[in-house]
Amino acid sequence: MTTIDVCSTSEIERLGPCWDDLAGRALEPNPFAERAFLIPALRRLSHRKLVLLCAWNGPDRTRLDAIAALQTSVVPFGVVDVWRSEQAPLAALLLDREQAATALEAMSGCLARHWAGAVGLGLANVDVHGALAGTLRTLAAKRRVRLDLANLRPRAALACGAGANFERPLPGRRRKEWARLKRRLMERGRLDFEWSDQPAAIESLLALEAAGWKGARGTALNADPERAAFAREMLAGFASQRRMQIARLLFDGRPIAAGAVLRSQSRAYYWKTAYDPAFVQFSPGLQLTLAMSPDLQADRRLTLADSCADPDHPMIDRIWTKRIDLADFVLQTTAHASAAFELAICARRAKALAGARVKGLVNRWRRGGATRRASAPPPAA
Repeated sequence: MTTIDVCSTSEIERLGPCWDDLAGRALEPNPFAERAFLIPALRRLSHRKLVLLCAWNGPDRTRLDAIAALQTSVVPFGVVDVWRSEQAPLAALLLDREQAATALEAMSGCLARHWAGAVGLGLANVDVHGALAGTLRTLAAKRRVRLDLANLRPRAALACGAGANFERPLPGRRRKEWARLKRRLMERGRLDFEWSDQPAAIESLLALEAAGWKGARGTALNADPERAAFAREMLAGFASQRRMQIARLLFDGRPIAAGAVLRSQSRAYYWKTAYDPAFVQFSPGLQLTLAMSPDLQADRRLTLADSCADPDHPMIDRIWTKRIDLADFVLQTTAHASAAFELAICARRAKALAGARVKGLVNRWRRGGATRRASAPPPAA
C-alpha cells in the first residue's frame, strides 16, 4: 500500500537520509529532483505556489518511494505539471525503480481527488527511450487512459565507459581547426586545464557567466541575488557529497572558461558553462569541452554525460554526437474525462505554438540588433 503525503518545503527538508536513499535507487537518475538541488531551488527560484507530494511504501513511512513538486495553477480541465525550475533541464520527480508504477499511480489518484479541475499530469523533457517513459506507457495501458507525447527533440550527450571515444566520429577538418585555435592561444601564454570543487572555482564560473552575453542580457546567475544564492548553495551541496566539479581552462593562471558538472548514479550532467568574451576568437568554451570530455569518458563510474543543452546547440552538438531523444508527456489522470483531456491537450499545443512564434520573433529582433550594431560606423574620435 502506498501512502501519499502533501508536504511543505520545511517538511521535505527533514526527509534527509530517506530522500538521499531514494535518489540512489531512482528509476532514472535526476540530480534536479534531489535534495541538494531541489531545496535551494524551492527557497530561491520558486515564484509560484507548488505542492510537494511524497509517496511512502506503507503507512509506517519508513521507505520513500517517490517525491514530486507540482505546479497547482491549473484552469478548469487543465494539466498539473511537475515543476521544472528555470535552472533545471529535468522536472522535479524521483521514482523508486521497483515501485515506480505504483507510486506514480498513487500520485495520479491524489491529483484526481484533490484537484477536481485537473485531468492530466504533465512531465517535460522525458527520455522517450528511458525507463520513466516506459513506466508512463505501462500505466496508461493498465488504466486505459491516454498518454500524450509532444515536442520531440534531441539533446546532445557523451557516451562514457569502455571503448568510448568522442573524437572518432568528428570530422578531421573540424579537429584540425580546433587544434589550430588551441595552438594560437598557447602561443600567447600558458594554457592549463583542471577540475576543482572549491568555492573559488564556483565563484570563477559565476564571474565568467556575468562577464559574457548572459550578463549583458541580465540573465546571468549573478544578475539576481536569489539566483546567485541558489547556485552557490546548490553547487556547494553537491560538492560536499563529492558529486560536483568545476572544469576550468586557465590562461596564465586566469580562468577563461568554466563548466559545472553534477553527478547522479551513473550519469554526469553538464549543468552550466561560461567563458571570457575577451578570448572568444579562440573558442574557449569549445576548448574546455574538448579538454574535459576524455576525463568523463574514462570514468568507469559513468555511462553517459548529459549536455543539459537546448536542441541544435552551436557548440556542444558539434562535439558530443550521441543524442537523447526528449519529449513532453501528459498522462490522463481521470478515465472518464477523455473529452476534457483532449481539450486541455489542444490548449497546451496552441500555447506552445504561440510561445515558439514569439520566441522566434524575439530572437530575430536580437540578431537584427546585433547586425545593425556591427555594421554601424564607428563614432567620431
